[in-house]
Amino acid sequence: WRVADYKARENIPTLIVDPRRTGTVQGLESINPDNSHHFQTINGDISIHNAIAFAILEKHPDAIAWDFLKKHTTGWEAYVDAVKKGYDPAKVEDRTMIPAARIYEIAKLWAEASIKGRERGSGGVLTIWGIGYNQHLHGQHNTMNLVNLMALTGNIGRPGCGPHSQT
Repeated sequence: WRVADYKARENIPTLIVDPRRTGTVQGLESINPDNSHHFQTINGDISIHNAIAFAILEKHPDAIAWDFLKKHTTGWEAYVDAVKKGYDPAKVEDRTMIPAARIYEIAKLWAEASIKGRERGSGGVLTIWGIGYNQHLHGQHNTMNLVNLMALTGNIGRPGCGPHSQT
């Protein structure tokens, strides 16, 4: 409810990735249907994360937290290279069931939130997932990949943003 209340008060965009049209999807859409997004996919999570990263690298390079990556992470070069080589949103539509234009739309929102959060020193992108996500066929890789996207855009280590497992 805290997310829903904040969404209503501040008109923040939300994205739910779930093959089902859950009560959470419907509830957030009822608050603001124009600023609520739902990606219905099965086993496409990693491709979605990487396609968003690709779109941000391509269209919103100012959202990349290069200093954070260099100072606090290892292996980011390999991650960026792999994203650039294999996750063009137009080339992963068959894996995600999400049109490339929708990926670019979400990437723009993600980039804008990341930049604003960094400028304010708080907020940015907050990701929340349930325990089923961890227990998914590729659960460990799903969460690691989501953390990679969060690190790429600097949404770690600042109040009001980051990856959060709601278990």
